[in-house]
Amino acid sequence: MPQALTIERVVAGGWGLSRSDSMVTFVRGGLPGEVVTVIPDKRHPDYQFATLNEVRVASPHRVQAPCVVYEDCGGCQFQHARYEAQLQYKQDMLKEAFSRIGRIEQTIFNDPVPSPFPYEYRRRVRFRVFQQHGTFHLGFVRERSHSPVRGVGCLLVSKPLGKVIEHIEERLASLRKLPAFLSHVEIRSSDAFGTHLILCTVPRASQNQARELLVLFEGIPTVVGCVLTASSVTTSQRRYVRRVVRGEPHLFERFQDMVIRVSDRSFMQANWSVYSIIFQTLVDWVNVPNRQTRVLELFAGVGCMGLGLAKNGALVTEVEENPYAVADAKKSASQNHIGRYRLRAAKVEDFLETVGVDEYDVVVMDPPRTGLSRRCVESLERIRTPRMLYLSCDASSLARDLNRLCATQYHIRRVQAFDMFPQTAHIETLVELVRA
Repeated sequence: MPQALTIERVVAGGWGLSRSDSMVTFVRGGLPGEVVTVIPDKRHPDYQFATLNEVRVASPHRVQAPCVVYEDCGGCQFQHARYEAQLQYKQDMLKEAFSRIGRIEQTIFNDPVPSPFPYEYRRRVRFRVFQQHGTFHLGFVRERSHSPVRGVGCLLVSKPLGKVIEHIEERLASLRKLPAFLSHVEIRSSDAFGTHLILCTVPRASQNQARELLVLFEGIPTVVGCVLTASSVTTSQRRYVRRVVRGEPHLFERFQDMVIRVSDRSFMQANWSVYSIIFQTLVDWVNVPNRQTRVLELFAGVGCMGLGLAKNGALVTEVEENPYAVADAKKSASQNHIGRYRLRAAKVEDFLETVGVDEYDVVVMDPPRTGLSRRCVESLERIRTPRMLYLSCDASSLARDLNRLCATQYHIRRVQAFDMFPQTAHIETLVELVRA
């Protein structure tokens, strides 16, 4: 039996929240101020999830979602809302995380920075390979399930990347059997050079199976390389391959006025235009025209931010644990003739234990979604850096870490959100912390 509810606000994950009779209901697709009817789904003691049945009183920000599989696919959460409203919803979710998780109230939030491209912004996309009606296809999964949804024609990917996806889909759809079980395919795109890289993931494959699988993707225009990686091969399984490369295992992308190498085993940004805007903000906040500014960058990845800061005049030390990302950063530093820069291949927690008090003027960090470990927070408190710039892709872990850092000697000067992933509930956030 459908229930009538009023949506109060949008919360983490892009869910519309409603309260009634001491029960909190999370509704996918509900917008603030709307009166809707829902069909209850999974129920817990004091909250439940529900499926939107009918919108009786619509928000002025509601629009028709352009994607034909939007109601089924779990990739996007906000296509049914005007883009300007999406930015406000994300800012509200960020503030709620700061208040509820971080216990942070008095903070200056700058207006969110929109993406130059609300659609067609993704330069990297990962598909699950599934079989339907006897043929293979690329797809995503339905929200909170493992059911596949066709992914070709996704409106978030760039047009050049979309053409490569179509080629792959056509080749897979023509087959009844694959040489080896292919679980995922990731495609990466270089805007600057118009090239693409295909990454295939299999549980395991022999040398012959790997070769036959990679042959399937030969001859696709603009594809410079294809890499196969086995995800579950152990050292004792010698008859299986771990990684096979055909062509180049990396792409080159332009970042600011530098050319950056990103290999298959390094993390690659999905929205380079917003990442460049974040860097410009970082330059302004670090104040790199002061050529004596000593910057320590943690979780540096392929080194884009640190290389750019060094090129602008800062004295930069970068720390990164992934050896392949370190190799990419070293190659990029050499090719771009960047000095005043050093790179340390180490676990961040281990490196921080070697840092002296006040050895750096600014710490820049972009940790994984899980945020900072407690050991890392303790070291940051010990080295007493005057300023820290924390870039995060997860509001919850960011709020938790800020709570820890602000409990001792730091306070938040400013917060800037960037819409790295339009149409989704994700938000990228840069926070400046100053030592009290």
